[in-house]
Amino acid sequence: MYSDIVALIQAVAHMDFEEASSALEEYINTEPQFLETLKQIGTIPESIAHDSTEEKLFSKASDAVLSRAFREIGLKSTVLKERGDSADVLAESPIHGYTLVADAKAFRMSRTAKNQKDFKIAALSGWRKDSEYAVLCSPYFQYPSKNSQIYVQAISHNVCLLSWEHLIFLLEHCIKETQALSFAKI
Repeated sequence: MYSDIVALIQAVAHMDFEEASSALEEYINTEPQFLETLKQIGTIPESIAHDSTEEKLFSKASDAVLSRAFREIGLKSTVLKERGDSADVLAESPIHGYTLVADAKAFRMSRTAKNQKDFKIAALSGWRKDSEYAVLCSPYFQYPSKNSQIYVQAISHNVCLLSWEHLIFLLEHCIKETQALSFAKI
């Protein structure tokens, strides 16, 4: 559960970052109540200090959640180990053969002002390298509700703006990629 992930982050924060990230990913990959975690992962708890190791680990946990969500809908997916200037998640359709890079976003509820730098759309587009698609996944309510450069950039860079809620819908309705259904259209 989400609260267990937050507790695990606190418990492993003193470890080497790669070891701590691996422990989080392992937990998330076997989490029996994954859907409940998916419903909450877009919100960073205020108990996690700003710009802390714990906040960086929460970000890695959100990457692991996104990767597992992709697997749950029928894609092969891994969390990339590179740090800085690269996408966080790589997914591939075993049926249709396309690949995508993705970036998971989580925000604090107390953070109201967001700008295009928070979403890194142009950078995400550049990180796709040989992949056909780039996907940004954020809480739906965190996307701007009015005109925004974010939408202009997403269109011009061909980046899909996905929400955690879209993935929740797919999982709750047991929708998986099949020969007849390709998520490439999204």
